[in-house]
Amino acid sequence: MSASDLSHASAPPPTDPAPGTPPEIALCLELGRAYQSYGIPAHRFEDALTRISAKLGLEGQYFALPTAFFASLGKGDHHWTFIQRSPPGETNLEKLADLQETSDALIEGRLSTADARQRVRDIVAAPDRWGPLVTVLCFGLGSAPSATFFGGGWREMLLTCLMGAMVGLTAVLLGRKAGLARLVYPVAGTLVGFLALAAAYRFPHVSPQVLTLAGLIVLLPGLRLVVSMNELATGNLVAGTARLVDTAMTFLSLGFGVALGQRLASSLLDRALLGAPVVLPAWTILPTLLLAAVAFVVIFKARPSDLPWIFAACLLGFYGTRHGAAWLGPQFGVGLGAFALGLGSNLYTRIQHRPSVVTLLPGLMVLVPGGLGFKGLEFIIQKQLVVGLDTAFQAVFVAIALLTGLLLAQVAVQPRTAL
Repeated sequence: MSASDLSHASAPPPTDPAPGTPPEIALCLELGRAYQSYGIPAHRFEDALTRISAKLGLEGQYFALPTAFFASLGKGDHHWTFIQRSPPGETNLEKLADLQETSDALIEGRLSTADARQRVRDIVAAPDRWGPLVTVLCFGLGSAPSATFFGGGWREMLLTCLMGAMVGLTAVLLGRKAGLARLVYPVAGTLVGFLALAAAYRFPHVSPQVLTLAGLIVLLPGLRLVVSMNELATGNLVAGTARLVDTAMTFLSLGFGVALGQRLASSLLDRALLGAPVVLPAWTILPTLLLAAVAFVVIFKARPSDLPWIFAACLLGFYGTRHGAAWLGPQFGVGLGAFALGLGSNLYTRIQHRPSVVTLLPGLMVLVPGGLGFKGLEFIIQKQLVVGLDTAFQAVFVAIALLTGLLLAQVAVQPRTAL
């Protein structure tokens, strides 16, 4: 997620670029702003708008960045060039799926230009399905399963659920104003860093490391790391580099916050580090993954009908990685899990004609290498440079394996949709 992902403000209403602009061009610009509001990678963005321009009888060329895009559009002897500033908006899988359906209908000729423009405006202006209270609750429910994935027990799950809800409340309150959105990461990091040590000091058999990673898992930018590397791999160097730098800044903000929180609780450190988690039995994995899927439906603003598909994606990601680690080792095992998840997501797209990201994003939360990267940053802050750099390098290696698995899945099963 990004800082703007945490904002609940609606995207700016679409406006005509200038009086007398042909409606086909205005539609392309409105679609471009909508795509960027919901986090379409640069290569998908450019490909979808190029296909739509051709369908509308336009000569279109696009250059996408994370916060803006350039559009050169021609019709007959007339040519227009636009620079559209469009800050990234919230993660909203339901609206993204609606945009997918609108784009496909437009490309297939089932929707006129005027109807498509109105539908895009309705999608952008529609209120969120899930309210702030449910979102805060699901931040806690989505964080709790991560404690199990990091080797924690039922104590870590309960404590992480409380800390995750506090992180969600922080995100909702600060995310309401754009100027405060970037404070979510250091403030949440400070809160979790302090509470993790305090909880480990108070309760035996509790690991502060597990509490810290699981409590912040929803904010870790593992998806952005993968998307940035995907953009670099597909030749979108400027967009990929910009997104990669933004990911690094997010890690630094979280790391600073955790270091500050641990500093405030430094008197509790020695006793807190003595705790060791009691691992849950294997039968708890399935209900834990189901709990995670329910929470991800709300956190990522998906449709309730997507729950079975999201649960299946979590199963594919988790068990694909687990079996892959047994066969190939933990680093390459993530690549096998990503390949299984990518295949499943692309098949879902073919069957349901919905964006693959609807299942891919929640499934990646099980695979995300952000935990390793954040752990490496924590070691570096604690002046354990060798261990920290080694852990951070492992995170990059895992991200490359994950990206390779997704690219192979894309080759094996192509989704055949606009997004």
